[in-house]
Amino acid sequence: MFALAMMAAIVGSTMARADERTAEPKSELPAASLDIPAFVYAPSPLSSEAQKRTYARSLAGPGNGTITPPTNPKIVATMRSVVNAMFEKSLPFVRERYPVETSQETVAGVEIIRVRPKGGVAAKNRRRILIEVHGGSFMVGWPSVALLDAIPVASLSGIEVVAINYRLYPEAVHPAALEDLSVVYREVLKTHAPRNIGIFGGSAGGVVTLQSIPWFKRHGLPMPGAIAPLSSAFRTAIGDSEIWNFSGGFARPGTTLVAKGGYFGSDYDRRDMLPEVTPDSLTFYPPTLWISGTRAPEMSGVVTGHASLLKQGVQSELYMIEGGWHQSYSTAPETPESQDAMRYLANWFDKHLGR
Repeated sequence: MFALAMMAAIVGSTMARADERTAEPKSELPAASLDIPAFVYAPSPLSSEAQKRTYARSLAGPGNGTITPPTNPKIVATMRSVVNAMFEKSLPFVRERYPVETSQETVAGVEIIRVRPKGGVAAKNRRRILIEVHGGSFMVGWPSVALLDAIPVASLSGIEVVAINYRLYPEAVHPAALEDLSVVYREVLKTHAPRNIGIFGGSAGGVVTLQSIPWFKRHGLPMPGAIAPLSSAFRTAIGDSEIWNFSGGFARPGTTLVAKGGYFGSDYDRRDMLPEVTPDSLTFYPPTLWISGTRAPEMSGVVTGHASLLKQGVQSELYMIEGGWHQSYSTAPETPESQDAMRYLANWFDKHLGR
């Protein structure tokens, strides 16, 4: 059968070349381009039924990334209120599934929420701590999105998590989030060894997590024990994942994620390398865990970022969610896929932080 298939392929190829000599000239396309006709793309058959239902809700929302970030204070306040209320709906489920104790405090002028496992931190983890940087396009996300990340990780790992309320756009611009993270990190270093500190965050928080390493290096701060940039990459909307938008919907290549303005200014493009990060800076990254989904705009950036760290000899791990969209690891907490990802994230920090 293999020989027959090969023969058919050779004959077909020969006929195709003959047709090309007589056919009308076609417009130039990059080599190895695929001409894909319109078709219906169903949810992944490997996704759970819970994830399919949540994916349908995600698709109903905006997600193409082309809206210029507003600066009108009333509009911004409304956005923050709406987003917070939307994700607050998931918090009762999350708190029931992942029992924790929380307290709001201020550390060196930065508002934080301290999240501890129910009953307190076990003796074996008292020298360890995690800092969480929430997502929300540098504009929204506090406190609901922060808690969707911090609560499961604290409960499952048994390690205290400090979620930080860094300054947001339009009140602040880059590098405000890095400055606020650094202030909290310096305070944590007074009571914890660097090897016992982990930093993680999703989306915008993952971007800050990635930026923090060269930032700390430049400002003379020791490297943390491990980091986890979630639903984020050094570059976004590149490669094969250019066809996905933030809600997991299809986006024609070249038409999405090109909004200018916002936290990084009018000259920054998400497809470019992150500010503060250079290829040379990758050499001193600590153990790094990436989490993304196969229908997320950062997916190709995550895959190539993971590979670039491995080339530098950095201990890097990659966790992909089949059928997952941007930040589905935490914003779809009722799904088995999210629960598995959170368990992996918690276990990964437990494995890689010092004691």
